[in-house]
Amino acid sequence: MCCSSLPHPLQRRGEGCGPIVEMKRGCETANCTAYNLLRKFSQENRKNPTEAESILWNALRASQCGVRFRRQHIIGDYIADFVCLSRKLIIEVDGGYHKKAVQQVSDARRTEELMRLGYKVIRTTNEEIIDNIERVMNKINEELRAEPFTPLLEGSGEAGKVIIVSAPSGSGKSTIVNFLMKEHPEFRLAFSVSATSRPPRGEEQNGVDYYFLSPEEFRRHIEDDDFLEYEEVYEGRFYGTLKSQVEEKLAAGMNVVFDVDVKGGINIKKYYGDDALSVFIQPPSVEVLRERLIRRNTDEMAQIEQRLAKAEYEMTFASQFDRILVNDDLDVAKQEAVDLLNEFLQGSSQTSH
Repeated sequence: MCCSSLPHPLQRRGEGCGPIVEMKRGCETANCTAYNLLRKFSQENRKNPTEAESILWNALRASQCGVRFRRQHIIGDYIADFVCLSRKLIIEVDGGYHKKAVQQVSDARRTEELMRLGYKVIRTTNEEIIDNIERVMNKINEELRAEPFTPLLEGSGEAGKVIIVSAPSGSGKSTIVNFLMKEHPEFRLAFSVSATSRPPRGEEQNGVDYYFLSPEEFRRHIEDDDFLEYEEVYEGRFYGTLKSQVEEKLAAGMNVVFDVDVKGGINIKKYYGDDALSVFIQPPSVEVLRERLIRRNTDEMAQIEQRLAKAEYEMTFASQFDRILVNDDLDVAKQEAVDLLNEFLQGSSQTSH
């Protein structure tokens, strides 16, 4: 939860930023008047834990791991579900609404901010805790035994890298990217947030889902060469990537992930060259993709045929990407994605030294 908003006490997920000061009783919090409000919400959250939070809290208290955890603890502008201050480890328990795309973007930005403050973040779910608390505790204990996490902060002198991911609809791109963001904080991944000239929809937030600009503002940015890439999908409706928001993340040592169409991906790769890894994710065949889109049961057959025609066109660009990842088996594809990032990021690090 963030000090810039006033959610219901049980609504803890959010965003925020602010200068950090050391508070008494081990509380690291933003130096803002909202601290008392956050403290009130954290106290309420402790009184109203979910079933999964209660199970995990009891397991942490019974564990012989030799460290102390706190629950509903204020870190920066957030209330962390569980935190070990001595090892700077945060455990977040996600409910069902965290599966929504907009919330996943918000969670990724929150994780990014906490990592900048020097914390390692484990994300788990209610279902994982209830179904197999032993597995969750094993993962926590592995992190406690690991080497302390050392974040790359702005001014450290080591810039981040760029990872570009493109794929036809239904190829599993979002699933793989979200897996990397959630399960591998050591990669220091941050989403690139696109700009658009369309108005916000529903609960979309400026700077989280998109940077919302008027068509006139967007055109001014085009004239000033402020975009890495942009497209006018139809008259007055623009989408693009601002150089400034990407460069800020790279300067802070974060590795920026672009989830873009094939043409945008190719243009971004040309701009960053060897500092970027471009990955094209594709299904084993168009027929397999057809079956996946039908099983999703979200589109009419006419729309599915349109997506398939577009996918066939997009797959003709695959050879222009650094690596092609065929998603035949999702678990295998996830591991291959991890291997690709390890190879790229470690190779880049060795080259830069």
